[in-house]
Amino acid sequence: MLQSLGVPPAAEELYLVLAPLESATVAELADLSGATLQETTETLRVLQTLALARPVGGEGWQYLPLLDAVQVLRRQRIAEIDSAATAAESIQNRILAATRSQPADNITVLIGTEAIVTARDSICDNAIREICAFDKPPYVQARPNATPMNLSETSPEWRALERGAKLRCVYHPGFDADRLAELALFADKGEQSRTSQVPMKLILVDSEIALIPSMRSYETGQELRASIVRHPQLVEALIWLFEAVWDQSVPIITTKISEPDPRRQMLISLLMTGSTDNAIATQLGINVRSVRRWISELMDDLGVTTRLQLGAALVRSEQIRGASSAGRTTDPRRPAL
Repeated sequence: MLQSLGVPPAAEELYLVLAPLESATVAELADLSGATLQETTETLRVLQTLALARPVGGEGWQYLPLLDAVQVLRRQRIAEIDSAATAAESIQNRILAATRSQPADNITVLIGTEAIVTARDSICDNAIREICAFDKPPYVQARPNATPMNLSETSPEWRALERGAKLRCVYHPGFDADRLAELALFADKGEQSRTSQVPMKLILVDSEIALIPSMRSYETGQELRASIVRHPQLVEALIWLFEAVWDQSVPIITTKISEPDPRRQMLISLLMTGSTDNAIATQLGINVRSVRRWISELMDDLGVTTRLQLGAALVRSEQIRGASSAGRTTDPRRPAL
């Protein structure tokens, strides 16, 4: 639940032990958690560094509210994403400069929807190891209602998953019901998906080739343009950008809990990352009252009475899901220019 905030699993487990208590000593926490005194002491120091616990009295420890720590991390991540956006602009300028100085086979400029779609399908269909992507609207192609059958026919990313390639994607916030339904199918197929403010569209294939659009080409009245980038240094810079945003983004998690509504699945995912009710409402495009009603229904379904108990129940659900799917070999998702 807290790993997306940089909290190690052992620290998360100890936090859940400490949170219901007014305070506790190291020895008491070690006894409750089943860890050694040394392990418990080291874990408490990690929680203190993350502003999730503090020492009180002589030997006692007390938990600190998660939302306070999340707000601090949120400000840090916003600053990091702003930095990534600046880096994206710099990379774009380098790519534009490279088109004037590099051989034609390192930078290929595509003009028009058909050329862009054909190039995307070609490089994704040739993916062997991994496709990484930033996904955000607007899209070059209309997106039909998603089913495994039509995705196998129309999506080169889906076909990459069927071949056993990995697929990682960071989705820009804001999902309509159709988009969430498609995202859920990719997640079930094995995609690794996260959500964050992404600075640009991007497809990276096997760390060797990239497809990026020209931001200006999406202005009204302009013909669509994109570039295929093969220059090693530019591809390396785009890989750095992707990994920087990936590390700071929020995992999208599908849980063992049966949820036919993809927005409810996203609600569960965001709850497991410690998102506030307001942040969840903004992400899902609904009001805070609906978020709180859904959370209340979830608590009733799981037989819990507090938000902390709800978090622990969702973690247990995800652990059960992970154990039951341990034999799966696929790993990843679908971008789209």
